[in-house]
Order: sequence, then structure tokens, then C-alpha cells
Amino acid sequence: MIKIKHFTLIPVILLLSNGCVQRPPATVITNSNPHNTIPIATTYPMPTQPSRPSYPITTPPYQTPPIIIDTQPQYIPQRTPYLRGAYASNYKLKQLINRMSSKYNIDRYELNAIFSTVNRDTIALDKYGVYKTRKPSKQKASQIGAWSKYRAQFVNPLHIKKGIQFWRENAKWLNMAAYKYGVDPAYIVGILGVETNFGGFTGKHSVLDALTTLALEYKKRSKFFTSELENYILLIKDQKVPPQSIKGSYAGAFGLAQFMPSSFREYAVDLNGDGKTNLFDPADAIGSIANYFKNKGKWNSRIPVAMMTYYNKKRFYGIPTGFKTSYSQRYLYNLGMRPSSNFYGYKGPVSLIKLSKYNRDELWWGTSNFRAITRYNPKDHYAMAVHQLGQAIKKAVYGQ
Repeated sequence: MIKIKHFTLIPVILLLSNGCVQRPPATVITNSNPHNTIPIATTYPMPTQPSRPSYPITTPPYQTPPIIIDTQPQYIPQRTPYLRGAYASNYKLKQLINRMSSKYNIDRYELNAIFSTVNRDTIALDKYGVYKTRKPSKQKASQIGAWSKYRAQFVNPLHIKKGIQFWRENAKWLNMAAYKYGVDPAYIVGILGVETNFGGFTGKHSVLDALTTLALEYKKRSKFFTSELENYILLIKDQKVPPQSIKGSYAGAFGLAQFMPSSFREYAVDLNGDGKTNLFDPADAIGSIANYFKNKGKWNSRIPVAMMTYYNKKRFYGIPTGFKTSYSQRYLYNLGMRPSSNFYGYKGPVSLIKLSKYNRDELWWGTSNFRAITRYNPKDHYAMAVHQLGQAIKKAVYGQ
């Protein structure tokens, strides 16, 4: 998925005061094969802390919670017959307003008022290179040492240290998510570390400004950002909050989990059961990532994620690589690859991942769970950083 960290959350708490989709209780998968050595929906032990009592895992009732206003007055939608703001004369925006008014039965004057608050996000345009006269140079994953450079940004002592602290402080919610969705907490923590450095930075852009700007001016991806903009308008109407109240990335993603509006409306959950679905709250971010992996990525708790293999040459050029490839393990054996472990007994098809280090290529086998991580961001480097960071933190927490 784009492929959201600590700051004042008063408007955001107001925004995320109600879940958008009713959540039926999840079905926990059980293993009917007593000889299967791969754990299913593993519940991980609580890290030892003197001040933290043990927590019995329970599954809370998931249903659409009531709107909670907290101490803030409820937002009252504004109306105006005139469209103002940065895109007051934009024909595409006027078409969008007319279409949304008709499709979703939204007051056109209310939409005018919402879009009249929009400011043009020039940083978002610059990040996507919308008006650059020449194509921006992009580092390809095949360049020598590309993985070493990328890995150093995320799998480093600082991220691991913060990840250990985050895991210990939120072990209750990580265990609950593991029980409910069957997702190893290491990958939830890995996502949070790579996306927002465990909430250290969730973005300062107005989500409304960024999405409107990109929908109207980024022709190459106008369809995608227009869809996300529509979802954002529906989100703020569902939650009854001011249109400019959420801050996020220049792409329009927000919260610790960096969900786009469409993902929030479909996969965000109220894990802590406080009546609010708040992606700036660690508990709900943890539950939402697990729910996303399970339902969007089709996460399979019965199989592992990735395993490094040995190859007797420094560089590999034999066959196509990447998370979209699929080979039998026997075929890769015949090419001279040898797995570094028994892969938890997994014998199914794998993708072949090539990571370019300075001194050699590193080859990995990935399962469908590795591909599930790429639903967050469709890049081999991204998914592998999530895998390695999560495993490094898990090893440090449990000493395994």
C-alpha cells in the first residue's frame, strides 16, 4: 500500500472518533495437522517488566462505535454557493464537486465550503516531479550496493532501540493483534519502524491540500488521487470533523500506520475498544496493520515469510527476480542455491529476491507473506527492510 509520528492530536482525535466499517468477529485459524511445525496465530509472551502485569488475551466485541465528541464541540459543516480557495476556477474540481454531490448525495454548497479551504501543496508536486522538465534520476534496485544503502536507513541501532521500547510498551496490543489476526508482531513493528519510526514523524501536510493538489495537477496518477480524495471527503463527513484537521504525508497518508483514506475506511479498527478508531494511537495502529495484512495481503499464519539462501557466485544474473516471480524450490536448488535453514518446513513456491550489496548479491526466497508486505509498498527493498527490522527487534526483545 504508499506506498503516517508524536504531535498535538486534538483535531485528529476529534476526526477519528468513530469507526467507518462494522467489524464482525474474526475467525481464528486452527491447525488440524498435528505434525505441522509452523505455529499458527502465535501469541507472543509479554516482555518482562516489573511495572506491567500480565494481560489475558481476549477478543473485544467489534462493532461500529458511537461518535465521541470528547471535550471539543461537534464540527458543524459550512455551506457556501461560491467556490473559493486555490482552485476556485478549476474546471476539474467543479466537475468533481458535481459528481460527488450526485453520487453520494452530498450538499454541493457544503462541498464548495470544504474545497474553499484548500491551499496548493507545491511540496507534494515537487516530490512527485510533476513539473520538472527532465526525468528525475532514480536509483535502481539493480545498482551495485543499492540494498546496502537502503537497509542502513531502517535496520540500524537507533531504529532497533526504539522498536524494542515500542514493543515492550505495547506488548498487550501486539499480543491481541497476533491472537485476532494471526500476524507475527514482528511485522507489525517492522511496518511502524519503516513507515514512521514508531510515530516519530507522521507528516505535516494537510491531507486535504495534498490530495486535492495531486488529484487536479498530477495527470499521470490523477485517477488514483481523485479516488483517495473522494474517500477523504467521505471520511471527514462520517467522522464529523473539520476538513483541515488531519496532517499526514505529502501523498495523503496519515497516522502511525500511514494509511491512505481508502485503507482507513476499509481496514482501520478500534483495537483498544475505546469507541474511537485513531491511527495516531499505537493500539489502533497495531490492530489496523494486522487487519490490513490479513484481509488485504491475505496473510497466512501457517507459513514463514523469507529466508536467505547461499549461492556460490558473487553476482546473480540467471533468471528474473522480484516479489512477483514464482519458482519451485526444487528448480532453485538445481540452479545452485542452498537455503540457510529448513524454512520451518515450508516446501511451497517462492519468489526470488535479489539484493545488491557492495561485495556481492544476496539471494532470498520469499513466500506469499513476503508479497503481503509489498501490498503496503510494492518494492523488494521495502518488504525486506520490514522483515529484517522486525526480526532484529523481536530477537532483541526475546533473545531468540
